[in-house]
Amino acid sequence: MALKIQKNYAKLFKNLEKLFENRHFYQEFLTSDNSFVRERKLPFKTVVLLILQLLKSSLSTELKRYHKTLFHSDLVVNWVSSSAFSQARTKIKYDFFIELNKFFLRFFYKSTGFQTWYHFRLLAVDGSELNLPPSQELKDKYGIHHTNSIRTEIPNARVSFLFDVKKHITLDAQIESFRISEQAMFEEHLLSIGKGDLLTADANYGHFRILKSIINRKADYCIRISKSSAFVKDFIKSGEKDKVLIWYPSVRTQKNCKDNNVDSEPLKVRLLRIDLSDTITEILITSLIDDKKYNYDVMKDLYDQRWGAEEEIKKYMQRLLIEFFSSTKVNGVLQDFYANIFVLNLVGFLAEPIYQKIDKDDKENGRKYKYQTNWTSAISDIRERTILLFIREVAQVEAIIQSIQESFRKIIEPIRLGRKFPRDKRKKGSRQKAFMNYKPI
Repeated sequence: MALKIQKNYAKLFKNLEKLFENRHFYQEFLTSDNSFVRERKLPFKTVVLLILQLLKSSLSTELKRYHKTLFHSDLVVNWVSSSAFSQARTKIKYDFFIELNKFFLRFFYKSTGFQTWYHFRLLAVDGSELNLPPSQELKDKYGIHHTNSIRTEIPNARVSFLFDVKKHITLDAQIESFRISEQAMFEEHLLSIGKGDLLTADANYGHFRILKSIINRKADYCIRISKSSAFVKDFIKSGEKDKVLIWYPSVRTQKNCKDNNVDSEPLKVRLLRIDLSDTITEILITSLIDDKKYNYDVMKDLYDQRWGAEEEIKKYMQRLLIEFFSSTKVNGVLQDFYANIFVLNLVGFLAEPIYQKIDKDDKENGRKYKYQTNWTSAISDIRERTILLFIREVAQVEAIIQSIQESFRKIIEPIRLGRKFPRDKRKKGSRQKAFMNYKPI
């Protein structure tokens, strides 16, 4: 069975490689009809693979690393200049990497199916902010968020991710100016949500219009809601822990719905009071009205699983170092951003068959904790072999995938539930950053 899976996965990489070589496919993602027409050292496929290598070091270092990987060379070969690569990548629209991820997701669900919570595909949405390289082009596009200690003006982008929590896959990612709200960015995520989906989110999304929008997509939700509205205050005063009621939108909310082409008819909802500690209480709002099928404990457990979104964002920010961009141009930054999405999805894709094996190992070895793949190690395993997965023959790719999955199963870490850490409330940008000239070697 494992060999069959590896063979199917190997075929995916070969199919993707064919897309990189199929001009009819990628033509629409070129900035000019004359791009990549001549035979050069940097054809379309090579440029794409370099970007998918996730260029976290200096360009000169990454270019030499690519050559060493490709040709198993022990010599230091400066085969192409950083300038030549930078010029070549400008010929590719960032949209190509969005389309690449869509192609991948179709294959992923077709080959692995859905892993559900009850009968739902469990989704989570969350956002963060990214510091960008301080180029004028990026400042004009995304705006200046703050000035650092040496008085460099730092542009900042807001990012929003829609995750499949059970599969560890990013379904959709959006990047906009920090002036754009998470709620506005959520509108694009709606296109990836439909019947059979259950969305979890924090209080930033607990608004009448957003809940209506989810219902209009025939999906369900369980979202934390702010305790500031009169609607929720009345529920808290009642002392009840679980109640079904009708949410009548305020005049202001009705106008907001009208402005966004969303109906404002009253909404039947269920509110739940979740006591996280003696001093911390959260209120959940959900469309799962049936308190027999989805009892209080079930709903509390459901909300706990929302933290999977926090873990996915941590992978981007801390493990992938997504803020280490290899370009100061808008198109280049967006190429890097969506290449990171694609590569992390590849990690989730290759790790997916290993989850059950790790669970089996937990039981057989009588482990105190449940274990999971060490994602730092897993991402490193993929990054160092991304190019090889696309250029080697099928049999070699199968062997590479097998070795990667064996590593995923061996290098693991415990899941310690219930741990709490204080949120880092430092001003955005106070974390150590490395832009352009100062990067890992």
